[in-house]
Amino acid sequence: MAIAALSPNSILASPVQVNPQVKSDLQTSVPQTAQDAQKTAKATQTDTITISAQALKMADDKSAVAKETANKADEQRASQAAKDKTDAERSITQQNAVKAFAALSP
Repeated sequence: MAIAALSPNSILASPVQVNPQVKSDLQTSVPQTAQDAQKTAKATQTDTITISAQALKMADDKSAVAKETANKADEQRASQAAKDKTDAERSITQQNAVKAFAALSP
């Protein structure tokens, strides 16, 4: 039985490549190792999103429009509340004037 001499190729080669008669778990372990390495790589991957400067500007513009709309709505509510208060005071003044007129009328 001949023993193969060691060479750089035989050291880097798998046992099956050096001696084709070897049938062991090493034949299936090489693909399994590669699969395990891929699983590890996939497990460490994270979801990332790249947002362009233009998209950020568009989002800021939409936020500014939304804030402006909200501010206008707040101003309208405040204006309406002030108008309602003025109308209520005017109504009370008119009622008091009617009562005073009725009291003076014979």
